[in-house]
Amino acid sequence: MIFNKKNYQPTSNESVLECLLRHDVNIDYSCKTGNCQSCMLKSTQGKIDKAAQKGLKSTAIEQGFFLACQQKSETIQSAELIDAELIFSHARLVDKKLFSDDICQLIIEPVSPLYYHAGQFINLKNPQGIVRSYSIASIPSEQQFIELHIQKKSDGMMTNWLFNEFTIGNNIDFQGPIGECFYTSENKNNPMILIGTGTGAAPLIGIVRDAIRSGHQGSIVFYHGARNFSGLYLHPILSTLDKEHANFTYRACLSGDYDSISNLTENDSPIKIDLGRCNEIAMKEIQPTAETTLYLCGNPDMVNKTRKKAFLAGIASKNIYIDAFEYKDLRQKQR
Repeated sequence: MIFNKKNYQPTSNESVLECLLRHDVNIDYSCKTGNCQSCMLKSTQGKIDKAAQKGLKSTAIEQGFFLACQQKSETIQSAELIDAELIFSHARLVDKKLFSDDICQLIIEPVSPLYYHAGQFINLKNPQGIVRSYSIASIPSEQQFIELHIQKKSDGMMTNWLFNEFTIGNNIDFQGPIGECFYTSENKNNPMILIGTGTGAAPLIGIVRDAIRSGHQGSIVFYHGARNFSGLYLHPILSTLDKEHANFTYRACLSGDYDSISNLTENDSPIKIDLGRCNEIAMKEIQPTAETTLYLCGNPDMVNKTRKKAFLAGIASKNIYIDAFEYKDLRQKQR
């Protein structure tokens, strides 16, 4: 296989991405599951697998773009990097604030109008060329800006840059929107269950806002889980939505530092927190039907296990939407 005019010998059943990484080629990638699209390349000769173009726009497919992590290397004779101007747009940071010590909100303004669904995600690319995926928390019908929630990782090259160096007025490249985890009005009468951990709440709050604004008639129950109370960073916003909308219920779940809530009060009353993992609490309580719509976002292990349990409990697979965050260090070095 020839990549950028150099020849690389693939092994049997090896993906294009695996082949290039084995030869120490510096190429963008993240999830390795075909979701984030950060490993997209262009084929100049060869047969592209259908799985390697799943989720790509028709214009990208017509140009021979494919996902390197999903493409078998034996069937691609030649490939090359894609001109960044073809897949990345530009945006400016207009606001930045902290939800907690390790979670911040970014508000970015695209140079040109962007059509997206609340709950989709975009790939951010910083000046050093690091690319990462972040879910959209804003609603396009109400906000001209894109709202992102970023959780800082101690060894995260991108999150540390976003926290410490990305300042108001700075520009950044982004790719997207991407993803199929969003609200559709055709399910407006269905019961909705949303389960998210950490900043997995970002796409879910966008979905909730979109559903409420669209006049969703069914019940909406949002289970948000974290290890300590600071991780329930949307507690004030979700609590307000709970009070304002009769069909919306917010369930705060704490799986770790129980002592952090022992003295917490709200309006002179103890804050109601469920102790345990949010997905386990949800699966014990809900009585799913084939019409129930389920949204799962956050830790990949939680998402995958809960998706299986939900399907076995009776929720139709077409009504299960997922957005799993991959936090593993895939590159053997700091990310």
